[in-house]
Amino acid sequence: MTTLPNLPTADFTFDPHQLGACVAGLRPYRVGSYRLEGEVLAGKYVIHNYGHGGGGITLSWGCAAKVRDMVLRRQAATNVVEREVAVLGAGVMGLTAATLLVDLGLHVTIYSDRKPAETTSYKAGGQWAVSILEFSKEFAKVQEMQYILRVAYTMFKASIGKGYGVSEVDNYSVNATSGIDVVHDLVPGLLPQREYLPRLPFEGHSTSGYRYRTLLVEPPIFIPRLERDLKARGVTFVNRKFINSADVLTSLTQKVVINCTGLGAKNLWNDPDMLPLRGQLAMLRPQPNLEYLYGQNGYLFPRNDHVVIGGTVEETCDETFDPDRCLELVRYMAGVFGQVPPEPMPEFSVHHPRNEPLVDPRMSIAF
Repeated sequence: MTTLPNLPTADFTFDPHQLGACVAGLRPYRVGSYRLEGEVLAGKYVIHNYGHGGGGITLSWGCAAKVRDMVLRRQAATNVVEREVAVLGAGVMGLTAATLLVDLGLHVTIYSDRKPAETTSYKAGGQWAVSILEFSKEFAKVQEMQYILRVAYTMFKASIGKGYGVSEVDNYSVNATSGIDVVHDLVPGLLPQREYLPRLPFEGHSTSGYRYRTLLVEPPIFIPRLERDLKARGVTFVNRKFINSADVLTSLTQKVVINCTGLGAKNLWNDPDMLPLRGQLAMLRPQPNLEYLYGQNGYLFPRNDHVVIGGTVEETCDETFDPDRCLELVRYMAGVFGQVPPEPMPEFSVHHPRNEPLVDPRMSIAF
């Protein structure tokens, strides 16, 4: 067992009414399982790739590889190579799928009524972990998730130091962190094993905990980099809002359509299983001396742009932030680190007992 000296403590100074201090986004959570499948509709081959909850960035490259493979299988089965592809959605799922399709030599057009920097993906915290995600317990789907995780982690790790905003970091947690442990459960050996610590190395902490080694993907770096790369490779971004699936099928000339509309699939594709789960973030000033993630009872992620405090879950279609709740997040975390008197965990925290059935992916796994 390892006993470590205290690591630096964050400066929790925070004004929730300052411009840019609070952020909110709606996670595209799908009850039962994310959707990753192809179907033929009105003569078009449509691949659905959405419903990844809080795990979109984490799974993105792996899901993109599955999309690429489905396109290749379709080409082999029909003996027809459709060079024109439409990707719906400019979030991380759309951008990564487009990247791997361009690698095949296909001409890709991305349709979205939001710019990449306006998507939920851009607002994400960025830790590489399976979080707030439900997936099927069928053996074939478990195998699919194993493949997705292997590909995604391998590709993200290979991009470290190449301008994609990816780094390898330690995550400290009071309790076992389900979002990372689900990776250990599904793909043993992919990530380093967690380390038990008799005391977490922070001011205000006297209890034991764990140290994980994982990745941090910084969305304000990663998302714009994907967008720039795609534009440089000839991908066109079209500002377009579709009314419904019939509008998609009748108005697009492309015979291959990749549906990465996230929460928009609820109305666009009439999917009643889609559920909007709002996450709110408090954005503290950047603090380069902090080189760790803290991932329990909410989370604290030091990034280049901000120190991000988050970890909330609220079922609502309202994408606006609540300054009072953001301030509550910061005060709670400051109390955990002994900077102010401790406060009870907010009920809207992902780690509050009332939310555990929703946000623990291990509850949906069966082998």
